[in-house]
Amino acid sequence: MDYLASHLLIDQLAAEGTRYIFGSLNSAGSPIIAALSERRTEVQFVAAMHEELAGMMAVGYAQASGRPAVLCLPCATGLIHGLSAMYLAQKTRTPLLVIADEQDTEILNDEQPLSGDLMALVRPLAKWSCELRAPSQLTRNLRRAFQEALSPPKGPVFISSPIDLLTKLATGQTVPPPQTTPLGAADMNFCKKAAKALVGAKRPCIVVGNEVSMYRARREAVSLAEVLGCPAYCEPLPTGVNFPNRHPQFAGVLPLEIDKASELLESYDAILLLGVQTRLAARSNEAPLLPSTAFVIQINTESGLTGRTLSCDLAANADIGETLSRLRAEVQLVVDASWVSTTKTRAEATISVIKKRRQVLEETIPFPSSKAQIAMVWLLRLLDAVRPVKSMVVSDVVCDYANPYEILSLEGSSAYFSSNAGVGGYALCAALGVQWASSDGVVICLTSDGSALYAPQAFWTAAHYNLPVKFIVVNNLGRANFTLHLVPELNSSNRVLLDNPAVAIPQLAHSMRVPSASVDTVSGLEKALQTMFETPGPFVLDVRIDTTLI
Repeated sequence: MDYLASHLLIDQLAAEGTRYIFGSLNSAGSPIIAALSERRTEVQFVAAMHEELAGMMAVGYAQASGRPAVLCLPCATGLIHGLSAMYLAQKTRTPLLVIADEQDTEILNDEQPLSGDLMALVRPLAKWSCELRAPSQLTRNLRRAFQEALSPPKGPVFISSPIDLLTKLATGQTVPPPQTTPLGAADMNFCKKAAKALVGAKRPCIVVGNEVSMYRARREAVSLAEVLGCPAYCEPLPTGVNFPNRHPQFAGVLPLEIDKASELLESYDAILLLGVQTRLAARSNEAPLLPSTAFVIQINTESGLTGRTLSCDLAANADIGETLSRLRAEVQLVVDASWVSTTKTRAEATISVIKKRRQVLEETIPFPSSKAQIAMVWLLRLLDAVRPVKSMVVSDVVCDYANPYEILSLEGSSAYFSSNAGVGGYALCAALGVQWASSDGVVICLTSDGSALYAPQAFWTAAHYNLPVKFIVVNNLGRANFTLHLVPELNSSNRVLLDNPAVAIPQLAHSMRVPSASVDTVSGLEKALQTMFETPGPFVLDVRIDTTLI
């Protein structure tokens, strides 16, 4: 059998550790997918009904696995449909390799159907991009693509691959990925200055960002918080478990509204920002997120984040975990018994304040009657009570008054995945990708009806592969408080609700042969959740909630 360029491409993907190539039903016609059966590798093709769904599925897989996901798209319009996934990968800092077929080079300049300037299309979104010109370029360009996708800031990369090039005979060999040394700790001068500032502070706090979970520095962040005896907040829109939310020093997720977040931070005299990605800037009528009276220390792995939007006094681009280990050592070198005693008292006070705040919250939530409508907070509580121990939550619900990150028990590093990009349909599709990366656990998709209607074809993919994803659709008629709205004025009375006609989510799922149910009272919710988890394969639960209830 002839050794084609497409075979060489598959061999290089296999050498990079690729397990799946995500694509649409139309992607099956690509020479790349055809080469999978010819090379007989362990790489599998996973098909969705639409390119956008395939892309978001790939992002979910990359978030859960920590490895670059590979997305194969058809010519021109296929890539256009996949651009939202590239945008999502860019915002969530997720490594994604997009390979798009391009028309035969002999007819490309004749403006054939399904042709276009692919490089121009991806330029605003891709970290790096190239168009293959010869089979000999394949392996080294693929190797560079993986390297670019994984290097900080992680993100999407793109390769345009003319169809005729893939069907040519090729000679060459794969380029094995090297063992790379991670970014080191910040220099000793930074650590000494940061330690001095934290030890001298009377009211320090930590804001734990998305890079902490992304670069696996959560254990070090928890350890330093315990040494300092201070509260730890999570940045708005967490995309992973940045800090275990049942830890007694976890003070909650900072709200999206800058004024409220600023109010929470104004009393602290030293603030340590760890891997914070947020670029939420205050408007002219709002207070800045960080108080001007606080000494601010910022540590990021991505070089473009420190000192860019959030003002800080000390900044470092370094490995967060290594830096925190060194910083903790420096703190312990300069403190005395008096400081240790003071810090112990501070820790007790911190834990007491957080405990009281949680108790007040408990007391303000009325216990519902069995016939009452379902409040969002009770949906999350009952879900947390009945879900399997080995379960992961993928959510695109944005709700400050009932935040899934705060209500659900999230301890493990792979317990929760979300998006900070505001792309509709994320949770439905990403949950499928997370399930492909985590075959031994149940994935729970938590989404709103408005977001679900962006990508209902995901139900078909779940049924086709019999993936045990449990879809919980929060049915609130498409109200804006379950979407990412950073401009409150846009949440106006002109918003069109999903009540005329009402959308029948269970019937939609049933049409794709996915078991489903609908519930609208508290008495039926627990039983419906239990039925969902007891049913093999995918399941869709339509939960109609009352948004007037907390």
